[in-house]
Amino acid sequence: MKDRKGFDQVTNKEQILARLRNAIMEKPEAMFEDIDLQSDTWNPIKEEDGNAITFVQRFKDMGGIFIYLENESELGECLRQLAPQNGWEPLWCTSHEMQALLEKYGIQYCTEPDVPGRKRLASIMPCDYLIAQTGSIVLTDGRAGSRRSYTDCDVLLVIARTDQIVGGLKEALQLLKEDLGDKVSSQAVILTGLTQTHAVEQESVKGVFGARQIAVFLVDE
Repeated sequence: MKDRKGFDQVTNKEQILARLRNAIMEKPEAMFEDIDLQSDTWNPIKEEDGNAITFVQRFKDMGGIFIYLENESELGECLRQLAPQNGWEPLWCTSHEMQALLEKYGIQYCTEPDVPGRKRLASIMPCDYLIAQTGSIVLTDGRAGSRRSYTDCDVLLVIARTDQIVGGLKEALQLLKEDLGDKVSSQAVILTGLTQTHAVEQESVKGVFGARQIAVFLVDE
């Protein structure tokens, strides 16, 4: 009886293995032959809104803070007021491009995140592109200076120009590819609102990982 049971087990294993071999060898049916991989899946942007208004609406819907400025000098004055009011001084900045702007307007900054007595760690950097369809921000290490500057901060301040707003992701990636050319960026990220998770009680909790606040300063230049 014992030998018969062992024989049955061997037979069952052989049958299972045979079925697996047949399943691997068989060509599966193409279930989605007519799927369209080229057309945009997003609703088109309303002509009366355009890219700029659409970005602002969707960025704010995702919990972002938006500030519009007419020129660079307004930006400098705005940062001079907001930094001390919100306990951001000195701003954390690893971008050489942004460091030059902060020095121009006499705004304190540091290149390392550890500063005793600072209430909140606010990082400032330039963006590469803003995506209207999703309200997203495209950042690269090449311009940010360090990926830690947008992953390890409490507040993320992103400086952008109106000509950096594009309609969709495909356009942003194409322009980014053209910008980089032969240059190498170790990482490019697309930020769409604050990080979001759910607690045990299924309550939505935002800003658990990464920045708890994201603000875009859009300069009309």
